[in-house]
Amino acid sequence: MTCKNCEGTLRTDFLYCPGCGAKAQVKRIDFSSLFTDIYERFFNLENSFFRTFKALTFKPEAVIDGYMEGLRRRFMNPISYLGVSLALSGLIYFIMKVYALERIDLDMMGTGATAATRKVFDTILEYNSFFFLLYIPVIALAAILSFNQRGYNLPEHLVSATYSLAHYSLLSFPFSVAILLLDPRNYMGYSMGMLVFMFLYSLYALLRVHRYGRGIAVVRSIVFLALLFIGYMGLSITINVVLVLLGVVSFEDFLPAG
Repeated sequence: MTCKNCEGTLRTDFLYCPGCGAKAQVKRIDFSSLFTDIYERFFNLENSFFRTFKALTFKPEAVIDGYMEGLRRRFMNPISYLGVSLALSGLIYFIMKVYALERIDLDMMGTGATAATRKVFDTILEYNSFFFLLYIPVIALAAILSFNQRGYNLPEHLVSATYSLAHYSLLSFPFSVAILLLDPRNYMGYSMGMLVFMFLYSLYALLRVHRYGRGIAVVRSIVFLALLFIGYMGLSITINVVLVLLGVVSFEDFLPAG
């Protein structure tokens, strides 16, 4: 028998390939094997999803710093963890599109939503995964300029930011579903609250990883939050400018209706 992944030779009693570690596939896929594969990849304790989730909630330094130190088996890698969060984010936006989209009040400030507000919102909704990923470099750049007790380089800060953003998304998932199903009108206000939560969780993870004394930690926290806010505003402005240049939004769309 031959391994279908590395083409190594397998004995008929092998359950896993000794060369690459892949599970030996000896029968066709059925519903049972398909369910088992999905379960093992995402929800089996052996692949550490729940262990990673728990650690990032209470001890994010165990996951983030552990990954930097070469710990690869105990916790999910950042890309796989991000993949789970993006899958659940896709479910959120599906619920939004089919159930809540027309009920969401975009005029959060009560000043009258412009045509640009709707067009920008619809574009972000359509490409939500892409725009979500743009937060990773924003968090990483803010972090490297304010928190670096561990001496991380930029790629390592990108890993840290990926873990933080993915975990924020997973933590907020049940609340996002609840607000869309129960009170979609106030979703925009809720999303601003979740933005603050994203800032604070990212800060919490950095404080746990980069151990500073209390006084310097307060100063660095203020600097990080300020840089993150500047990065968020810069990203928002850049998105609007790009949409204008692409013709998705016109200058007239920013004018009040009527």
